[in-house]
Amino acid sequence: QVFERLKLKEFIFELISEEIPAKMQNAAMHQLERLASQKVSKAGLLVETITPFVTSMRLGILLKQISSQRIDSIKEIRGPRLGAPENAIEGFLKKNNIKRDDLQEKETDKGEFYVYSYKISKQPLSEILSLVFTEIIREFNWPKSMYWGDNYSLKWVRPLRHIVAVLFENNKRVKIPLEIRNIESDVRTRAHQVMHPDYFEFHSMAEYQQKILEGKVILQPDDRKKRVLQEGKKLAQAKGFYMVEDDLLLDEIVGLTEYPTPIIGLIPKELLLIPEEVIVTSMREHQKFLSLKSVVNNNVEAFLVVSDIEAADLQNTILAGNMRVLISRLKDAIFFYQNDLNFLKRGGMKSWNDKLKNVKFHEKLGSQYDRLERLSRVASLLSEKFQLEQNKVRETAMLVKADLVSELVIEFPSLQGVMGAHYASIEGLGKTETNAIRDHYLPMGPTDEVPKDDLSIVLALSDKIDYLTSLWGAGIKPTGKKDPFALRRAALGIIRIILENNVNINLSYLIKLNEINFEKIELEEFFKERIIYYFAEKGFEKKLVKAIIKHYELSSLSTLPRIIEEISKFISSENGILVLSIHKRVGNFLNANSESFETQKQTSADSAGNEDKLLQSQLASIREEVEKSLHEFDIKSALKSLEGLVIPVNRFLDNVQINCEDKALR
Repeated sequence: QVFERLKLKEFIFELISEEIPAKMQNAAMHQLERLASQKVSKAGLLVETITPFVTSMRLGILLKQISSQRIDSIKEIRGPRLGAPENAIEGFLKKNNIKRDDLQEKETDKGEFYVYSYKISKQPLSEILSLVFTEIIREFNWPKSMYWGDNYSLKWVRPLRHIVAVLFENNKRVKIPLEIRNIESDVRTRAHQVMHPDYFEFHSMAEYQQKILEGKVILQPDDRKKRVLQEGKKLAQAKGFYMVEDDLLLDEIVGLTEYPTPIIGLIPKELLLIPEEVIVTSMREHQKFLSLKSVVNNNVEAFLVVSDIEAADLQNTILAGNMRVLISRLKDAIFFYQNDLNFLKRGGMKSWNDKLKNVKFHEKLGSQYDRLERLSRVASLLSEKFQLEQNKVRETAMLVKADLVSELVIEFPSLQGVMGAHYASIEGLGKTETNAIRDHYLPMGPTDEVPKDDLSIVLALSDKIDYLTSLWGAGIKPTGKKDPFALRRAALGIIRIILENNVNINLSYLIKLNEINFEKIELEEFFKERIIYYFAEKGFEKKLVKAIIKHYELSSLSTLPRIIEEISKFISSENGILVLSIHKRVGNFLNANSESFETQKQTSADSAGNEDKLLQSQLASIREEVEKSLHEFDIKSALKSLEGLVIPVNRFLDNVQINCEDKALR
């Protein structure tokens, strides 16, 4: 090969489209980085820095310091062996469209072969980049895409409007030719679609970055997030407030804007009469407002609306429009809340349960009230394990779904559990009971806290095990990536509650509590898959966890973290590696000679040699030590005992001819 370093080359690739959904942006940015990295490397290019970016309107990547390693290279294709049948040789010639004279003979470590060699000529960098990024656009995968254009030939998340593909090579600007759906690449781009809608040219990457920022576009999501936090905190502190942390909402806001500009607004005092959770939820879900709390009383009394336009004369107009919507929504919430309070005065929370009889849970499993009765029965049985009063547990369990038919939760479904706890508190229930009603849905996601109090744990486990076993018994199971009823999440929630609270409970017993007839072994295997996933996400080696779970009973799940941690440490230690090496040595020997040995074990003191007797004695002693340690649940000592296997097993294998002629001895 001939090599050449081509320096001072930079490339800008940018796709401007209609608005990209916020939740898809980060994944798209990382996918573009991965595809670009793979394909430029495969094309023989070295790139010092690859920087992807994404905003609500554009997706792109910057390649800095591009070098090409290959000018000309020789590619060799190996054909049939020398002496191969003529038809095999003819087939090779036809496949590669060559003549017999083009073949050469070559000796390799595997024998002599016919080979065909040809020269690959250097491609201009512009051609390589054109091919690479055309492929990337064609192969790009969005979770949901639109087919658009005259003949619906392009599948993209939203209609593409403009393509920028520019190479800067030794102070020269080169347009990289790309064409997708009759959209040809350009050397011009535009900044913010409202504040700076005109297209402009640039003659270096530095100029592009400068002009795009001056045109009110911040390319990197982290930089936009930083701007929201800095400007938002400054506005809040000036008015005597502080921001309520909400990373998920902040990430969504960052994805909705190219130049986020926070504006502060105050909530009218007459609208602060409803529970704070309702105010926060209304602002968060319907208007994407960040909540602000007063430094004086720690109550939510203000908000930040994040606009995508920076214009002092428009900020009051933007705020006024958002305020009108907020007032309207909060007045509706007050109306629903007051109706719920009036209902509670007339009949109490239990009266809502009658309405649950008309709310379908699942066509095969009856109403939400039927589910509530199953859940409370499971909770009552489970309470014995936690030494809780059964009647108290059952009474609380019968209230956990009552708020589903309250007017406020119908309007704001994400408040289920939260409003149930609030209404239970109004009815006079204690903090333990109200917390259990609120927390029985937890954990909803992989990063949520798990419930901590015994009553909360009982209700959360009962809710999830009823949900999981009822649907499983009805034949509803996850298939591949499809899990429309989130059964994997329910199983993982059960596992997390048990492990993270160190609850000594038999998972197999838990599965049987619902008294539903179905094949329990299949569900137990499903739980084992989720346990493997849980520990793999914690950073443990998946193969190790899988091997342990394969031989593990679900009866003592709470002991599993310690076992996995101890074994993981042991096999990484010097002595652990030696133990693994003899296991591998014995395993390889047995696999290689499996046909030479009798499957039935035979022992004969007469035929056994000294090495046999010594090894048997040492194995028996070590086994006794291991079993004693395991009985006392001393995992560390049990593993340490295995270290004693290394010397005797290696000595035996080194000194004894196992695969001998004497069949009986063997």
